[in-house]
Amino acid sequence: MGRAKEEWMRREENEPMYEWIEENYGEDAGEEGSEIWNEAVKAFEEHCEEQQRLEEEAYWQDEYDYYIFLTLKDADIIFTKDLSELRSMLTTNSAMSANHTYLKMVLAHAVTILEVYLEDIVKSLIISNDSHLANTIKNVKPFCDTSFKLSEISIEKDGIKKFVIGKLSDSLYHDIPKVIKILSGIIGRKIDISIKDVCRVTIIRHDIVHRNGKGKDGNHIEITLPFVLDALTSIESFARDLRANIATLQSAQ
Repeated sequence: MGRAKEEWMRREENEPMYEWIEENYGEDAGEEGSEIWNEAVKAFEEHCEEQQRLEEEAYWQDEYDYYIFLTLKDADIIFTKDLSELRSMLTTNSAMSANHTYLKMVLAHAVTILEVYLEDIVKSLIISNDSHLANTIKNVKPFCDTSFKLSEISIEKDGIKKFVIGKLSDSLYHDIPKVIKILSGIIGRKIDISIKDVCRVTIIRHDIVHRNGKGKDGNHIEITLPFVLDALTSIESFARDLRANIATLQSAQ
């Protein structure tokens, strides 16, 4: 690559910086590379960091606002509707019901629907109840075994709740044993339900997403319409048992 092209690409990449310095410093920025110019560059970098911080705050505020109003009943309705529509797509589209690629996509998306549902339950429980928040901090990783700086937690109203649900956004909600452990910690009592069938589905989803439907042995997994319908049933049964168990544990408190 020629030097002229390298210089052009560098200036293209830094165009936002040049525009910001021109707007905020004008001729006072001096020549590129001068002490004043370097100060302007540093000011631009600080501006970018502040903008990123504000964008992150806005994102977490939007998420928090969503979960303030999302009840467990709302989460149930959304989950049931999405999974029902997926089942309807399978049973009414006969032209696609034997398409292997289509069936893989449906199964993978079914697990995505479950993931979102589990995340909704976790965060709704924490935001709706201060006791659940206290249990989370006491029982759930990373809060129960990791030190955090106070500067990471906003001092504004509900700053701790925002911090907690933000950290829990990093969790993998298709890791069913981990999710059950998180929910048990939030409620403060052990959730005891069968997860064998739903874990089988999430493992196959992993094979679809990461190996295009091949198992660890390299052989293709046979995914048929009855197989996918059975997977949807396993997801529905797990979700129903989980919610019933949560309701029972909450009523016993």
